[in-house]
Amino acid sequence: MIRLLMSSARKRELQLDHFLMIGRQNLHLNAQELEDCFVEFEYGAVDGNALIHDHNTFAEGVLERIGVAQIDALDASTYEDATIIHDLNLPIPDTYRSSYNVVLDSGTLEHVFNVQEALKSCMKLTKLGGHYIGIFPCNNFFGHGFYQFSSELFYRALSPQNGFKVLDMILFVDEPNTTFYSIADTSVEYPRVQFTNQKPVYIYVVAQKITEKTIFENAPLQMDYAAMKWRGNRPKKVALKNKKKKQLFASTYLKNVIKAILNKRHPNDDARFKKNFLKAYQL
Repeated sequence: MIRLLMSSARKRELQLDHFLMIGRQNLHLNAQELEDCFVEFEYGAVDGNALIHDHNTFAEGVLERIGVAQIDALDASTYEDATIIHDLNLPIPDTYRSSYNVVLDSGTLEHVFNVQEALKSCMKLTKLGGHYIGIFPCNNFFGHGFYQFSSELFYRALSPQNGFKVLDMILFVDEPNTTFYSIADTSVEYPRVQFTNQKPVYIYVVAQKITEKTIFENAPLQMDYAAMKWRGNRPKKVALKNKKKKQLFASTYLKNVIKAILNKRHPNDDARFKKNFLKAYQL
């Protein structure tokens, strides 16, 4: 999270006057890794141990060193001494509306049952011109929270229709020397951006609030559903053609599964990222 946030602060010139953490964020780097981050993104030399231990492993010390002036944390509980106590299953009070230049969620949304209301509240909390930033589970996090997320959810929700514009959508595996990938939005070329792999994958989102809108006045739709023309009955010829395609796909898939089992082949997970809608992203 720290490397990505520092990169965004530089690339996207984030305004850091008023900063809100959704859930009080902990640091998950050791002292050396933290010091390396500060050097990599030209924030100067720091004492990593002091930054970690002086704030009881919470992120405030790091945020202050990169220029954050005022820091709040929102949580449903007082357990970690959050400054705002609020259950995100419920609408955020209007007193907090448009209060923060940056709203950062690094591990909360997937644990909130009423995910639509929680995301809507985060969007409301963001100032005009400010940024909503999130890191969420994408693939292979079964049982971690209520949800795993696709890129299309955020492309459709954080859209101009709801007052936002997505600046970055990044996919990555949390491991040393990982490669970061920019994910394309759905389009005529990619009506569904579908991706499977073996390792746990995160999705990182940066979106800017570009105008004040009534959020989710119209429920977001997946791009291919929104583009469909629901007029009369579907032509039988097209339906039969698609049915044959599905049968062929199922047959090919089954053959490949059997072949993999018999040959005990385990595809390289890195090869699964070689998709036309994924492009290497430099922090």
